[in-house]
Amino acid sequence: MVDMGDSGLRFGLLGPLRAWYGEREIELGRPQQRAVLAVLLSAAGRTVATSVLVEGVWGGAAPADPRKAVQVAVSRLRVAFKPHTGPDPERMPLVRVGDGYALLVPGAEVDSARWEALLAEAGRLRDRQAPPEEVREVLQAAQRLWVGEPLAGLPGPHAEAVRSHLVGQRLSAKEAQLELDAEIGDRTGLTAEAAALALEHPGRPRLTAVLMRALYQAGRKAEALAVYEDARRWLPPGEDGPAALQLRILREDPALLPAATTATRAEPAAAWQPPDQLPSGLADFTGRTKEVETLVDRLAGAGGRAVVVSALDGMGGVGKTTLAVHVARQVPERYPDGRLFADLRGADRTPSAPGAVLAGFLRALGVAAEEIPPDTGERSALYRSALAGRRVLVVLDNAATLDQVEPLLPGSSGCAVLVTSRVRLAGLAGAHHLRLDTLPPGQALELLTRIVGAERVAAEPAAAEEVVRACGLLPLAVRIAASRLTADPALTLAALAEGLRREHRLAELSDGERTVEATFALSYHRLDAEAARAFRLLSLPDAPDIPLPCAAALLGRTETEADELLEALVDLNLLHSPGFGRYGFHDLVRDYARGRLAAEEPAAERTAAADRLVDYCLATARNADLAARKADPVELSLLGATVRSPGRTLPDGPAAVRWMREQAGVHAAAIALSCADPALPLDRAAELADRMSAVLAERTQTSDIADLADRIAREAAARDDHGPLALARYVRGSMLWHISRYAESEQEIRQAVALCDDDATGGGGPTLRVLAKALLTLGGNARIRGRYADAAEHAGRAADLFHRLGAERSEGSALGEFAFSCAHTGRLAEARDAAERCARLMSGSGPVSAATGRYYLARVLRLCGDPEAGLTHAIGARDEFAALQVTVFEAAAGDLAARIHAEAGRWLLAADAAEAALPLARRTSAVLEAALLRTLGTALTGLGRPRQARACLADALEVYERLGLGEDADRTRTLLEALPQP
Repeated sequence: MVDMGDSGLRFGLLGPLRAWYGEREIELGRPQQRAVLAVLLSAAGRTVATSVLVEGVWGGAAPADPRKAVQVAVSRLRVAFKPHTGPDPERMPLVRVGDGYALLVPGAEVDSARWEALLAEAGRLRDRQAPPEEVREVLQAAQRLWVGEPLAGLPGPHAEAVRSHLVGQRLSAKEAQLELDAEIGDRTGLTAEAAALALEHPGRPRLTAVLMRALYQAGRKAEALAVYEDARRWLPPGEDGPAALQLRILREDPALLPAATTATRAEPAAAWQPPDQLPSGLADFTGRTKEVETLVDRLAGAGGRAVVVSALDGMGGVGKTTLAVHVARQVPERYPDGRLFADLRGADRTPSAPGAVLAGFLRALGVAAEEIPPDTGERSALYRSALAGRRVLVVLDNAATLDQVEPLLPGSSGCAVLVTSRVRLAGLAGAHHLRLDTLPPGQALELLTRIVGAERVAAEPAAAEEVVRACGLLPLAVRIAASRLTADPALTLAALAEGLRREHRLAELSDGERTVEATFALSYHRLDAEAARAFRLLSLPDAPDIPLPCAAALLGRTETEADELLEALVDLNLLHSPGFGRYGFHDLVRDYARGRLAAEEPAAERTAAADRLVDYCLATARNADLAARKADPVELSLLGATVRSPGRTLPDGPAAVRWMREQAGVHAAAIALSCADPALPLDRAAELADRMSAVLAERTQTSDIADLADRIAREAAARDDHGPLALARYVRGSMLWHISRYAESEQEIRQAVALCDDDATGGGGPTLRVLAKALLTLGGNARIRGRYADAAEHAGRAADLFHRLGAERSEGSALGEFAFSCAHTGRLAEARDAAERCARLMSGSGPVSAATGRYYLARVLRLCGDPEAGLTHAIGARDEFAALQVTVFEAAAGDLAARIHAEAGRWLLAADAAEAALPLARRTSAVLEAALLRTLGTALTGLGRPRQARACLADALEVYERLGLGEDADRTRTLLEALPQP
């Protein structure tokens, strides 16, 4: 018999029975002959007696002539194979052997055999204690073989037995995969999948335990415990796995937390990598031998019962940062899970806020931006959870106060922290403090020698010693003086020493920081006019650093010209470059540069430089909005502010969001310059804050943007500038709305509306677009708080204004809000007409708008008595939002689908939909989270899971009460009271 595998024969049993030669499918005919083939395939080449075939295919309902029926089925199968095997009978795989038949295809591929092989491989990997990711990958490959119910549609006892066996195997393999998901901790959809399977298969201990652990990891401890209580009556006698897990949850066993912070689909392009944020170390690091040994010993010995904290303090320029980075780079093997670094800007006018630093750390640890909560305390808790079980070194440079540092301390004993500060942080619990003084003379001279070369120092040893003494033995001053020498080979050490003596006399220096200033002055006075101007102007914005394009705009030079100037300043150590194309100052150098700026740069030139920066930032922010959201032209400039610069072109949405996120500090500095200089108009600053709020639709930024808007509003009020004042109040109100501070949001928005109405009454002010946006937000606020008549009035007025402005997408959005609130007031026909117009208007404005229009239509159809049509649109919109990664609307559409299922009594579908959407809502909207918890509680009540239902409803009630949403809280309380008492 010829090996039929040579011609690529394949069989599929993990779904309807199918067969192929190569890529050509074989038509296998009727169910009975397929059933015969299934029995023969299961025999794997062994002979199957005719009587066994009859029993396997027909059982007790055999035909009148069963042998004839088998012969007919075999004959038809041979006819099906023959076009592919040819006329040679030797190539026919289906043969008669005695009183039976055999299928001889030793080289064929059978998916069920591949399935069994992969399960066995996963078992071997587990026995060898392979990494869980490796085991899971094999199980996932096995699951991908399935295309449906095994042997779907085939009759007979054999097909039923094979189905039962394979389905049981699949469920056990899925349990194993979910257990690995919980152990690894990188799946946001774990809770939803585990809940769906646990509801479908009650009484399976492994599923119950996986669901309990997944809920606990998601912060839903009460629900995790309730799962066990509800499942107890279904669990097999003597099964103690879930009971033991219940005790571990009650003890809050840290081993139940995942091994890794969730990496979400918002950033699917690459697997999470341990972060290494340390700045580059200095190749010419010199001295500090005792200090290095002390700190390395401390860090190498970390891992006890507490986090190791080492705090360096000392005057500016003494080398704290350099030492901290050098030490951190000595122990990479001790901290394999990453090294985090943040400049806390403790000596700057505006030190870094802990919340902003935490957001950066969380993103570096693999947490997607939309998962990061707005509250600093919540961020700190998430940060500690992300570090649990990891060994990470955190370097906190240039700290100002204890309050700034404490939220940034890990909770895991495997982590360590290095803190630098100009002052001793005496209240830092458990810290090992180390005071850093100036370099010993010999080490200072060694540093100078390593930079300028031994030959030059040996030629003028006395002058070299005088130089380091004149530098106050401060590493920063020595390094800057040495850079002056390397930049000018003709400059002698004696001449440098004389220059330093002269600067000392001029400044009458008396302390270390003034000594450093003399070094700055010597280098500054040797700059040419263009470099000196760049040095001065770059100190104007109060930002940690600035990218080359923004620096070029500030200086009024091309990027090429600016790059040459800034790199020259880096070479002289007057600037540093923390990343490619980014430039910043040491805080002492910045202070000196600002002194030169105030003394030498005319006020008009300072204003002109700030004007160029603001202009460039706003132009680029508008480009970013176009790339990220395909923004309606009406929305791009709510005040009609003009810009001269074309700005930077951004290729796509991710690049636009990345630019706006990375330049948030520069944008804040540009806004601060506009507020501080009465010669600069405020309309561009207000519009820049508005574009930030539009593009950075993530909760990590909302509080910061709200604060910026408040600063603009206060300055605009002082200038009696109604347009920027109205826009700033709107932006602040919108940001407060997004973080569920509804009462404050309404107060801000009402002020914006009043200002716009006053302008409209007076016939002046370009505030019509601001008014439309403010009314739409005011309507959303009223809707959330259950004031539907007010909401419909505001949204309807906004829709009319957008129509006048020719902004179709915005008009559609306003109509969607109007329709929903209108339906709640009983005006159903009007509501449906508005919702259908909304969907039509938004369908032509890009995929996100089209999906939004479908969602608005779906929620109105539900209220208008057409829930099944609403469900179709809700599910379609949810899937479109998922593909577009619009998380908040995906969660909203999922909530709507879950509600419709629950209202129809489809409890299992409702619970599945709610569980799937809940993780998305948790990281985007507290209101949605509460709504989904309430829907889930309702569904679990219908499924006979009262304890789980009570936990969900109690959580929903807590959120509603915290947000001050009384009507929703009352409805939830009623549902809780209706549950049977435990």
